[in-house]
Amino acid sequence: MSDANTGRKGLELEETLKEYFWQAGYFAVRGVPYRLDDEDVTDVDVWLYERPAALTRRRLIVDAKNKTKPKAAERLIWARGLQSALKVDGAIVASTDKRPSSRRLAKSVSVTLLDGDALNKLASTPKLRLGDQHSSEEYDGLFKTVDTARRSADWRSALLAARSSLLTSFGIHSANMTLRVAGFFGEQAVLAAPKSDQAQVALRGFYSACAYAAIGLDFVLADLAFQSHDERRAALVSGVRYGQTNLLEALTPVRTAIGLVRQHVSNGGSIAAQVERGFDQQAAKVPAEIIADYVARLNATDALYTVARELERNAFKIDILHYDALTVEARSLLGVFLDFHGISREKIANAARGTVAQQAHATQQNGNLFSDDTLKSTKPEEHPVTEQKH
Repeated sequence: MSDANTGRKGLELEETLKEYFWQAGYFAVRGVPYRLDDEDVTDVDVWLYERPAALTRRRLIVDAKNKTKPKAAERLIWARGLQSALKVDGAIVASTDKRPSSRRLAKSVSVTLLDGDALNKLASTPKLRLGDQHSSEEYDGLFKTVDTARRSADWRSALLAARSSLLTSFGIHSANMTLRVAGFFGEQAVLAAPKSDQAQVALRGFYSACAYAAIGLDFVLADLAFQSHDERRAALVSGVRYGQTNLLEALTPVRTAIGLVRQHVSNGGSIAAQVERGFDQQAAKVPAEIIADYVARLNATDALYTVARELERNAFKIDILHYDALTVEARSLLGVFLDFHGISREKIANAARGTVAQQAHATQQNGNLFSDDTLKSTKPEEHPVTEQKH
């Protein structure tokens, strides 16, 4: 078997696994780069995030190899080490290996093994082969095409930066990073010619980045579950504005630096006051309240997770849904993110080409694109919380 055939089968396996876990209720992302000090170290074939209960969150990594000469032992040890480095909750190895020794090793290192028998069953499942979705390679290729036409690497770099943040800074930091990427793609969608190919690709990037921001904020809410609404709101304002949900911890380094200026610099009192005033004014320009007001009231629902899955799924659709053909909940969240960046909702709505069927679907919906719709409430899970993962 040629290396090309082996590589193609490996990519097909990754796509099958992504779809399998997606249909099982996970939020799944393929090809997530692991970066240290802006250097690509490796990548995770499939990254998984799940919300099994109201206050429980789990992250897992999947290593997939479809080779004629599998080295399951090597992959199991590698996956266990990467799991430890990333501080995620579990690792899964998908390998064509069927040896009992590999299953014993997987159990001893606490890594789940999907062996050859399991992979054969997945490969023969028709519902895991979808014709209405771009593969990850096709999806990334759309952004590469735009970059080639623009003679830059900005779009592809922004997309990969958003994905990378899921591994190295998941939570409020990844939410802030992906919000910035969402703002970038939102602006590109507005600047492009309406309904052009470039506008379509920008809208896909906007949807994906918003989906990543939503699950990052969902992860943060688990830590704030037992706080009052006002406390959650204050923590979210601090997190979006300063990068930490604890305001005191967020401001301590800044206040310490200002104190040193006041103490050791000539005319330090005046200079420190100017620096402090400038810092506060700059921070106040970040409209964190827009996001905090909206997210703080979602504590007992799975709305962020559900909308994130909808947006990511739509981003990969070959016939991407028109903006106002999305659910009311999705449009409501996107509207909050657009308001945060000061981007016109109407212009975003006009960026995509909607089919006749999509437009008819949108007309049937009761929600108004420009209203501040109230999210439907969902009944909290009745199961007690057993563990919260970080």
